[in-house]
Amino acid sequence: MFARRKRGSRNPWKISILFFLVIFLIFIFGPSIWRIKHMKQARSVYDVSIVQEDLQWIENKGWLNKLPYVKETKLWVALNTGSASLDVTELASYQDEKHHFWLYLYYLPKDRLTAQDVLDKMSEGNLKQLAKALMSISNGKPEESQELLSGSNLEWKELSIDEQTLRHLIMAQAALIRGDRQTAQAELQTAQQLNPNNPAVLSLAFDEAVADGQWARAIELSRMIDAQTWRPTNLLYETKKAILAVREGDTISLSKSLSTIEGFHQGDALIKYVNGIKAVTEGDLDEGKKLLDQAQKEGLEGELGVDAQKSLNQIVERLKADRSLQKVVAEMNEKW
Repeated sequence: MFARRKRGSRNPWKISILFFLVIFLIFIFGPSIWRIKHMKQARSVYDVSIVQEDLQWIENKGWLNKLPYVKETKLWVALNTGSASLDVTELASYQDEKHHFWLYLYYLPKDRLTAQDVLDKMSEGNLKQLAKALMSISNGKPEESQELLSGSNLEWKELSIDEQTLRHLIMAQAALIRGDRQTAQAELQTAQQLNPNNPAVLSLAFDEAVADGQWARAIELSRMIDAQTWRPTNLLYETKKAILAVREGDTISLSKSLSTIEGFHQGDALIKYVNGIKAVTEGDLDEGKKLLDQAQKEGLEGELGVDAQKSLNQIVERLKADRSLQKVVAEMNEKW
């Protein structure tokens, strides 16, 4: 009986020690656990600025930097922001298909040959088809990209939400290039439903507004994109923003976009493209034709190359019509 009382008298001490131990662990690890969860939530909605802030806090906690999720998130941020600090060696060390795809996304705008090497090493499947479609759309081949991504949505369910969203965005962009506005809008809406916070959804909505001549909406979307200051410079966006400035007669915005474009690969061709569209808008078809033709000869690539060719074809038809009309008028004047 005395022994039971003695053991019972120890229990409150054990409980107290356990309680203080739990409090101590919460005090030590609680902020870190909260920060990781906070970062994960921010990443899920593409709040890159918040993710960067959380990573900065984690940077001062040495042991947290070794967590696999933290390492991957650093790669994710660097990939989305176009940061030169992206550790390509670490990204290439991953052996799963998701990270092979990330490596492909990194190289595609920078080094097509290396991107092709990464693509060749990927396993056959829907993710590789998605990668091929990206290559096709960047080369201005919308029909090829649509064919690569064909099939019911159910067949593509094995992909992550981000990857499924990208599939619909590529199909929407391909439809835009082909002039199929109805399909483009339907694919964009599907992408928005899947992942409304994906910044690429906002970018394509801007492209669609420019293509449809919805200038007020395009200006609004442009402001939203520019507010995401973490975004890397995107030449396609800057070029379309310049076209928007031409349509709106905004010489200040036009000058800013052209200055941004100037320092990049194909900058001269893109500037000639913009100035060609500007000349056509101002009614100078001959000058517009000359500039667009020069842009094409300098190797204008992808969607803008396709658009420049369409614009050239339209200008040629308009010039033919104008000259035919002038000939008819001249003949009528001679008769009178």
